[in-house]
Amino acid sequence: MKRYIKNFLFSAVAVAALSLAACSDWTETESLEINYPSLEEQNPELYKQYLQALRDYKAGEHKVVFVSMDNTTSAPAQRNEHLTTMPDSVDIICLMNPDNLHPTLAGEFAKVREKGTRVIYNIDYNAIEKLWEKVLADEEANKPEEPAAPDTPEATQDEGGEGGGEGGGEGEPTPEEELELRFLEFCRQQTVSQLNLCAKYGYDGVQVNYTGRAPQAMQEEEKAQYAARQEAFFSNVKTWSGANSGKVLVFQGNPQNLIDKSVLGECDYIVIPALTATSADKMSFAVLMAAVEDVPTDRFVIGVTTPSLTDLSDESGYFSGYEADGKTRVRATKGAAQWVVSPASGYEKLGISIANAQNDYFNLTLVYKNIREAVDILNPAPKN
Repeated sequence: MKRYIKNFLFSAVAVAALSLAACSDWTETESLEINYPSLEEQNPELYKQYLQALRDYKAGEHKVVFVSMDNTTSAPAQRNEHLTTMPDSVDIICLMNPDNLHPTLAGEFAKVREKGTRVIYNIDYNAIEKLWEKVLADEEANKPEEPAAPDTPEATQDEGGEGGGEGGGEGEPTPEEELELRFLEFCRQQTVSQLNLCAKYGYDGVQVNYTGRAPQAMQEEEKAQYAARQEAFFSNVKTWSGANSGKVLVFQGNPQNLIDKSVLGECDYIVIPALTATSADKMSFAVLMAAVEDVPTDRFVIGVTTPSLTDLSDESGYFSGYEADGKTRVRATKGAAQWVVSPASGYEKLGISIANAQNDYFNLTLVYKNIREAVDILNPAPKN
């Protein structure tokens, strides 16, 4: 199938070359706006066949490639901020800032769908907890000062008498319990609100991100609170999934930290983050840690990232080895792709997920060069 697609691309390049050759006798020097016609404009029928070949390829058996974009909510100002510049062979684009989408970006959903690419968005449980902490901090900062209580026997008796004290009446929740109940309701509201973005903007699905902690070492009271918080988040995810059977559902994080793992059975993919892994062995270890009882092992995707463009000290995005020249660091995208196509025992490796894909756009020879290299490793063209 990849050979079929590449044949279309070769034909398209030939058409473009002929178009440019027709202008070779034009020697007059002028300041002109040059509009290079696209394949779609030059040969609509060929482009139509190419799109069908792409869709057939993605609908068939192959290693999947996810990319995530730290998208802007304002008008896209650079080429790497557009969905349409992503490599055609990408299966899923995940937006990290799903709300307040600019109409330009929302309008590109239909364009990439023509290529069989689906657009989903990220919902992060940790972000909900951080937002709750901000709510509490704002409440504390805006709380009015309480007037000093009168120092009288009556006041003292009222404060310590029947019905007073920290715990309230018998059977009533303590302040700590009341605060936890407030959080659970806040979590449910936030989860539902974010799930509703799928219909609002016409996404093709959602990715739920959950890291969590190992419940095995928790005391019973802490574990009960931990389970209640998971339920407040994932119960709505499962309800949404049941009502949206045609949508993609992806779990990203540490599935071994879920007490109730039933939601994983409804997920199309389970992304295991390995953003700091510097070798194939460390990727294998991350997956083996996740492959505990009740975690489906037939849908694993390994998560890596592109290198940072601003922080040169950040090692994420690189393996520890070097390329054949002995100077160039091996990119995690390449190392992960090679790991995916290597044999595995006890679990299936369906593909890779690449965070901060927009960083890979800038290359003098080929935009998204490293992502394209990973795709070629995962799904090589058949040889004669």
